[in-house]
Amino acid sequence: MSDAEKKKVYILDTNTLIQFSVWLPIDLNKNFWAKFGEALEKGEWVLLDVMVGEIKYGNDGLQNWCEVQKKKGLMKSIDDSHRERATEINNAYKMIDETTGKSTGDTYLIAYAEANKLTVFSREAPRKNDSDLHKIPDVCNALNVQIIYKPKEFLEAIGYRN
Repeated sequence: MSDAEKKKVYILDTNTLIQFSVWLPIDLNKNFWAKFGEALEKGEWVLLDVMVGEIKYGNDGLQNWCEVQKKKGLMKSIDDSHRERATEINNAYKMIDETTGKSTGDTYLIAYAEANKLTVFSREAPRKNDSDLHKIPDVCNALNVQIIYKPKEFLEAIGYRN
């Protein structure tokens, strides 16, 4: 089977996970989250440890859901090769805020997607000014890593039907 014939596998940025949990709260949309979990089990998308690590307080439902996926062995982890590539990416396309460390996970996300030929699903907007730090879409485009922005496109791709 050629690469073009293979079904795309997606990796989600933290912002997409959080937005799903805000618009479709887990306790009110059990059907959605069950199907979302099934798509994860089928390998249609990747839940990455560093993205889950960015989920902060006030999102207990999402944190708990991710913990269940981890216990099922469905969470992927970065390794040293991804860390090294993430450093190279940040050196070439400044993404990480040196003061706050913000966006460190973004470099790992891109490194993991690049290494595994995954399509990134992020709702992050490209940078507005050349003096701004690079954003996920900027770097994905520069490195020819596929990226999508629309939830509908992702949900259709994993076969979600309500």
